[in-house]
Amino acid sequence: MIERIRVIGIGMGDPLHVTGEAVHALSTVDVFLVADKGDVTADLVAARQAVCDALIPDEHAYRVVEVTDPRRGPDAERDDTAYDRGVRDWHAARVDAYAAVIDGLADAETTVGFLVWGDPAFYDSTIRIVDALVERYAASGLTVDHDVIAGISAPQLLAARHRIPLNRIGAPIHVTTGRRLVDEYDPSLGDVVVMLDGHLVCGQLADAFPDVELYWGAYLGTPDEVLVHGPLAHVIDEVRHVRAQARERHGWVMDTYLLRPPAVPPETPPPSGFPDTEALTDGIVTVRPLAAGDWEVVRDEHNNEESLRWDFVGQACTDDEARRQASQARREWRRGRAARFVMVDAVTGEGAGVINVMRMGPPGIGLVGYGVLPAFRGRGFTTRALRLVSRWAFEEAGLERLELGHKVQNVASGKAAARAGFEAEGRLRQRLPNPDGTRSDEIYYSLTRETFSPEADG
Repeated sequence: MIERIRVIGIGMGDPLHVTGEAVHALSTVDVFLVADKGDVTADLVAARQAVCDALIPDEHAYRVVEVTDPRRGPDAERDDTAYDRGVRDWHAARVDAYAAVIDGLADAETTVGFLVWGDPAFYDSTIRIVDALVERYAASGLTVDHDVIAGISAPQLLAARHRIPLNRIGAPIHVTTGRRLVDEYDPSLGDVVVMLDGHLVCGQLADAFPDVELYWGAYLGTPDEVLVHGPLAHVIDEVRHVRAQARERHGWVMDTYLLRPPAVPPETPPPSGFPDTEALTDGIVTVRPLAAGDWEVVRDEHNNEESLRWDFVGQACTDDEARRQASQARREWRRGRAARFVMVDAVTGEGAGVINVMRMGPPGIGLVGYGVLPAFRGRGFTTRALRLVSRWAFEEAGLERLELGHKVQNVASGKAAARAGFEAEGRLRQRLPNPDGTRSDEIYYSLTRETFSPEADG
């Protein structure tokens, strides 16, 4: 009957990299549970078996049970909400599968072990699953002890193989996943370690940050280890090629990499970014920071007939351009250049439009721009979003004055601004270009910290 569960970090596959504490822990386990993900990754199961064979004394009896791993959905195609829900469902299915095996253990099999590549701290799924198993048995009146044994991680081996430290003097380290990299990346983060990037999304950063150094490694700590290092723009194609060949040869790839921006002179102050914020809502409209996955809202807000009518050049936004704008939003936020939000219907979760605050002119001034998808016009979404963002700008971002403008013929935009408390200050002649080459007058509005009221209604 189960009494104890041990989560043991076993490094990256070389028995020599398993710590003394982990070696001792291996010799206390009666049954090791290993996820069976099919023939493609059968050698990963074999590698775990090899670690056990090399380090567990012959006199200690144990067995390895392969548990068919539940199917996991297509992560790359999911937004953050669907991704989180999919992972939780996958974890729950894993808990059920492991519990079915544990419930069938022999009386003498009291200690179960999970062998984790690298260090368990970097892969939360195993610890989450063990926590859920412990809670499940506690609910039935059975107390199960559990612990976690640290291991040598992929970032540690990556740095050792490239003969570098993970950070520079006085500089931070940022650890993230490929899924989050494009939204998060900015050189001000310092050295960035990226894990779980099956699509090498760092390639999307090459145009904007060609001089960032890439330190890449795959199959670290094994005879198949491969390393690539160089400026991101110069070596990304090589990494793609090497990675594709390795995947074809083995059927799987386990890799990680470090992005290191050029050194910034100490006297250069870091950019002052906008403060981070959670989603803002009034129960009907929600605004949250724009993310790479919101590119379709960016495209559709721009490409409808009404928006193109008020555009400067009247050209449609391509999918690639929309993706580029959405992927750069997080960097602009961190630099303090622009705070870009997406409007969302708080009831349905549908993207409804965009609203931006850009730092312009003298300190403390923000220039506001916005647009709503046709399906959400006439419902007060713009006014509500303006109130939410204005409050954030004054109370959180430290701005003193917000400004916005619209072409004189765009009456609906002016009404939405007025209802949110903005006051018209004047008419600027021939200020804004039109798609046909003519120019339009602009009606200019402002809202200050002193005059702002979240309940304003014109």
